[in-house]
This record gives sequence, structure tokens and C-alpha cells, in this order.
Amino acid sequence: MMRRPLLYFFYLLYCVEAGIFLLLAPWSVLWVRNSMAQAPLMGEYLMTGQIRGAVSAFGFLMLLAAMLDFLDYCRATRES
Repeated sequence: MMRRPLLYFFYLLYCVEAGIFLLLAPWSVLWVRNSMAQAPLMGEYLMTGQIRGAVSAFGFLMLLAAMLDFLDYCRATRES
């Protein structure tokens, strides 16, 4: 049985929001207009496809973790 379902819900909500943001942000205008991207060396590094892909992959992993935790939550509530 879940002791704090509301806290767990907020955790899942955070994981989904962070996952969607990290998945989409590197390919948006927000990423290009970032103040760190305006720096000479850091900007070149942040604009590479490898870095953008790595950040997006981390976002996908956050979404996957949220989905797996949600399934565990559903399983736990069904058993109790």
C-alpha cells in the first residue's frame, strides 16, 4: 500500500514534465537562444547533434522511468 499517494503523484508529474522538456528542448528555439549557447566555445559544443541527442535521450529515459513507476503504482494499488 502506498503511504503517500499525493507525493508519489507529484513525483510522477515531475518525471513526465522533465522528460518532455528534455526530449523536446534541444530541438527548439529555446535551446538556440540559451545564454550558454551564445558563448563562443560552449555554443559550438551545445549545438552539436551529439549533445542534443544525448539530452533528448535522457528525456526519453525520464519518460520511461515515469511510465515504469506508474505501472508499479497501479500494480500496488490493485493488490491492496
